[in-house]
Amino acid sequence: MIRELDARAILTKTGRPYDKTSLLKTLHNKVYRGLSVHKGTAYPGEHDAIIDAALWDDVHDVIVNNRVKRVAVAKEPSPALLRGLIFTETGVAMTPHHTKKGTRRYRYYVSMDVIKKRPKAEIRGPQRLPGGMVEDAVVGEIRRLLRTPEVAARVSRTLRKDRPDLGEADISASLTQFDDMWKALIPAEQARVVRLLVARVTASDAGLAVDLRHEGLGAIAALMAPAKPEVA
Repeated sequence: MIRELDARAILTKTGRPYDKTSLLKTLHNKVYRGLSVHKGTAYPGEHDAIIDAALWDDVHDVIVNNRVKRVAVAKEPSPALLRGLIFTETGVAMTPHHTKKGTRRYRYYVSMDVIKKRPKAEIRGPQRLPGGMVEDAVVGEIRRLLRTPEVAARVSRTLRKDRPDLGEADISASLTQFDDMWKALIPAEQARVVRLLVARVTASDAGLAVDLRHEGLGAIAALMAPAKPEVA
């Protein structure tokens, strides 16, 4: 719906493009039902309703059902964002593991060197990393890379083949919206985005190195870019 509003150049009362928050605020505005609200209580207004009761109820049924579904999914165990993507500096896979202490669950990425009990002389680099910490670090590195001129230029060349209406400034601006998109995603959707963007993560004593999938960058930029103008 937000993309459709953008395509029609429909703005909020403050003259800004709609986002998720402003759209939900509009959909909950009882003024459109002919009501006036004072201190949280709705009263019959002196103006006519422009949305009938049936349409209002249908829209709010959809909002409630979507919220229930998203909460249910969000309560599921978080998927391992880096499953199959993270390796030690010697090329050994690090696989998701977890332990439980009481009701608390702790997630890790553990090297197959440790799992297979290989000799310590053959092992290099970190062998066990806290799951949440390393995932946050990788997402932070994705965020940083998306803001670099080199990545913006590469994405611009790729995306403009299909979207010649977009300038490089438009594409660079769309890449800076990654944070907003990321926060709106449930864990399963975040895992799909990471798989689209990340080719490999290498963990060494020096830190994490993230190799991006440049073909995935164009897809993400297209998702965040302004909607394509309608052809008259």
